Amino acid sequence: MFKNILVAIDGSTYSQLSLPAAIEVAKKFDSEIFVLHASEHDRGRATVYSLETPASATILVAEAVKTARDAGVTARGELKDVAAGHVARAIVETAEANGVDLIVMGSRGLSDIQGLMLGSVTHKVMQIADVPVLVIRPDRKARAANGSVRAFEV
Repeated sequence: MFKNILVAIDGSTYSQLSLPAAIEVAKKFDSEIFVLHASEHDRGRATVYSLETPASATILVAEAVKTARDAGVTARGELKDVAAGHVARAIVETAEANGVDLIVMGSRGLSDIQGLMLGSVTHKVMQIADVPVLVIRPDRKARAANGSVRAFEV
């Protein structure tokens, strides 16, 4: 059913929950995982700037791919540099280009303030993707018990 799964990560707590869920689905359906991190940049008047270093973004993807492989799932990853506000489009275009039949992502990411103003990346992906989108939310009981987000519900 789901042979190629794209998991979108951004380093947020919510996106960290999406990888274990994607691994669980991949094991069930004998799927491959494609890890994607879309690194946003913005253009100022004189320069282009990013909120993260290329090294930290590369490490984020490499660690996610390693986690999936260590769990026995075939995985590869990609880092895309995209203009601010175009992350959702980059996720969907990458999914289309790689024959993905399921996108897995967290319910919130790092751009909460922008999400309130423009609509969240997850919401945009759900609106424009031609494949199912599995949105991972934190388990309310675990969040209440631990005071943070640690477990997920699928």
